[in-house]
Amino acid sequence: MILDKIDPYSDKLQSLEQLRMTIEIGMDIQIKINGVEWYIGFDSEGKRIISKDNGDFDYYFKDTDDVDEILNYVIDGKKIRDQWRDIVIAAM
Repeated sequence: MILDKIDPYSDKLQSLEQLRMTIEIGMDIQIKINGVEWYIGFDSEGKRIISKDNGDFDYYFKDTDDVDEILNYVIDGKKIRDQWRDIVIAAM
């Protein structure tokens, strides 16, 4: 399985597919992009959310099961999917 190949001692992903799978199975994930921390997960009502700096900014996704909607979310002018190599994992 793709998640089995995550290096527990690394704060980087080995592939975009690892990020996709993490989101697809519903794991909460905290990542850093360009030094800013983002949370991808669910709010208390079960709606999929991306939040910047622990609530400084919140965006609710229309379809909580659409991983592509999340990966296509734009941060600093680039889609998350295009920045996966630069993502630092803060927590999973």
